[in-house]
Amino acid sequence: MAIIHRRLLLTFLRYLGLGLVGALILFTLVDLLEHMGSLVDNSATTSEILRYYLYKAAWIVDIVLPIAMLMATLFSVGQMARYLELTALFAAGWSLMRVTRPLVVLAAGVSLMSLGWREFVLPKANVERDRVWEVEIHGRADLIRPTQNIALTGPDGRLYYARRYDPGNSLLTGLKIVTRQGARITERIDAARAEWDGEHWTLVDGTRRVFEGDAERLTTFTRLTATDLTIKPKAFERDRIAQEDMNIRQLREYVGLVRQTGGNPRSAEVDLQFNLAFPLVNLIVVLMGIVLASGPRKTTVASGFGLTIAVSFGYYLFMNFGRALGHAGVAPPVLAAWAGNLFYGLAFAGLFLRARR
Repeated sequence: MAIIHRRLLLTFLRYLGLGLVGALILFTLVDLLEHMGSLVDNSATTSEILRYYLYKAAWIVDIVLPIAMLMATLFSVGQMARYLELTALFAAGWSLMRVTRPLVVLAAGVSLMSLGWREFVLPKANVERDRVWEVEIHGRADLIRPTQNIALTGPDGRLYYARRYDPGNSLLTGLKIVTRQGARITERIDAARAEWDGEHWTLVDGTRRVFEGDAERLTTFTRLTATDLTIKPKAFERDRIAQEDMNIRQLREYVGLVRQTGGNPRSAEVDLQFNLAFPLVNLIVVLMGIVLASGPRKTTVASGFGLTIAVSFGYYLFMNFGRALGHAGVAPPVLAAWAGNLFYGLAFAGLFLRARR
């Protein structure tokens, strides 16, 4: 590795570390001040508070990593431009991408690391964070959320999907039950709601379809006591993860299960694509930072912070706006999740064509 590459990389890593540590301290202090009253009222112990913020640190790192990457790029490359080192290297025949090659390679590696972080670390940390906050600090019942769009496989092998579950009175709304033999569906039951009487489920206002070969037998019911359903209400309360806390594999399985039971998997499909798209921002912002910092206008501390805030805020706004459109069904899942990367990728291409190269 050339001396200039080693120096640039070390400068970048120093700024990156300072940015991450500063963001962790700032986010933690702001959140602590916001929740201080609740922590005091519930007599939270030091151990509980420390574990809560330790788990929350995983989320903070995931959110601020692209911001720290952009800031480190602007400061490290901007420092070279400010002291005319880039000009000297250009005069010696070096291209911009050759000078900043270590940053691009590192950013690609960080994007892969971010994907692994979202897959293996962040979901578990979020679940534990919520458990510490809800159960240990506030002393609430250890019920696993959510209570909407529930899809699971029952102990009887049937697939269950419910639009909503009310744990207070064990009431399921928008229930769909699918029975399979291998890959073939043999029965499907749709009910407006299902009520638990302590021993059995009573299905209300629905239809029952039995498939025998190419034939279908349809019956309707107003109230049907389903004595053959062995699933209990507790199955809808435990061993589930909120959709926003699922990793890519869990979301993929969840999408398949919801689709098989006749539910609408659109929201989960959007979140699946978002989890795939978001880590790439670490590479995109570094590429944009390289082009912005290498321009004729010198990057100062103030302008570096300004550009970091503007680009980061715009990206998060774009990504979350697209995600909301996808959840609402206005945009297809792939477009909704990847629109931000596409837009900023095109912005980088436009800036690169005009940059000193």
